[in-house]
Amino acid sequence: MLVCSQLLLFGSAAGQTNPTSPDFATLSQRAAEASQQNRLDDARALYRKALALRPGWKEGWWSLGTIEYDLDNYAKAALDFEKLIALDSANGTAHAMLGLCQFELSKDELALNNLLKAEQLGVIKDEQLRKVALYHMGILELRARKFGDAKETLDQLAKLHVKTKELINALGLAVLLIRPQDAPAEATPGATVIDRAGEAEEFLVARDYEQAKQAYIQLTSEFAGYPNLHFAFGRLLLETNETDIAVEEFQKELRRDPNNVNSLLEIAAVRYQVDSQDGLNYAEKAAKLAPQQPFAHYLLGLLRLDTGDAAGAIPELQTALKAYPNEPRIYFSLGSAYARTGQKAEAAKARAVFARLNALEAQRRGPSLYSDRAPGLSEGQQTLGAGKPRS
Repeated sequence: MLVCSQLLLFGSAAGQTNPTSPDFATLSQRAAEASQQNRLDDARALYRKALALRPGWKEGWWSLGTIEYDLDNYAKAALDFEKLIALDSANGTAHAMLGLCQFELSKDELALNNLLKAEQLGVIKDEQLRKVALYHMGILELRARKFGDAKETLDQLAKLHVKTKELINALGLAVLLIRPQDAPAEATPGATVIDRAGEAEEFLVARDYEQAKQAYIQLTSEFAGYPNLHFAFGRLLLETNETDIAVEEFQKELRRDPNNVNSLLEIAAVRYQVDSQDGLNYAEKAAKLAPQQPFAHYLLGLLRLDTGDAAGAIPELQTALKAYPNEPRIYFSLGSAYARTGQKAEAAKARAVFARLNALEAQRRGPSLYSDRAPGLSEGQQTLGAGKPRS
């Protein structure tokens, strides 16, 4: 359990609130003393009395919330942090703590939203709290099948030199596209594959590419038929710019499962602008198999555009846009498609929106075109359709 009362001190009540009420001053001082002496039951009672006199006391809501969290009273703690956020909506640390409470209360969607908000706003002063928040955010993204986002989140922890069994396992789940609730039991062959894949991903994050590759070579030799293992290896090979070998791994995955949508999309993405006509075949099949996946429609639109079918590209790009109306890459591609079909006014509008959103993109952290798909496209490939060079 995270001992939150030790994580972040806002300062003494008297030093920061300048209270005018002697009763408030006495209560707040006694509450702080009780908290410092680890008399948590006394402290929370005193904080509640002080807050009844001064409901706008932000430091008091923080202190009360952390005490309730330490006592495993997650519902009460959540209410306290909600009070604090109502007073200070830009407090990323409070959003992090509220998200952790909601995680414990199995309110996954709310928890993820608050942890994302915390990452956007920043968790002040305490690196350990940020690590805890990132781990829980990664788990929530795994539960929601946001495997690409989960991999990105968990990679941040690995870059911070976090080395735990839990992180390794979560990384393995992310690259093999497995939700925690669907994971195989411990001490089974499947659990072994997951952990070893996670270890390989740690090598990748550390840029020890040879170790990472050797780990996957050994894994795919021992467990050739394990679902999405060849896909995960192919994705790693994209990171090392070994495109041809990566495609071979995706093809192996397709021999195991001809309807593996993620492998179809990876090959289509690799073929884009190299052999778009070949890539189009893979994208067409992927979009038919997964009509609910915006990325499949986006990639299909790009490939149609690149093979001269601008009119056929437009409805696919529009479908992707409905799911992600703030994704600049889609507007860029739509602008090109509109221009090629003579829709000059629509092209100008799309390009103007692209310019505005592209300028803002670096500042935001949240759902994007790549959020609901597996981690697979390399950093260079993620510029598809945005008029940038590909790696």
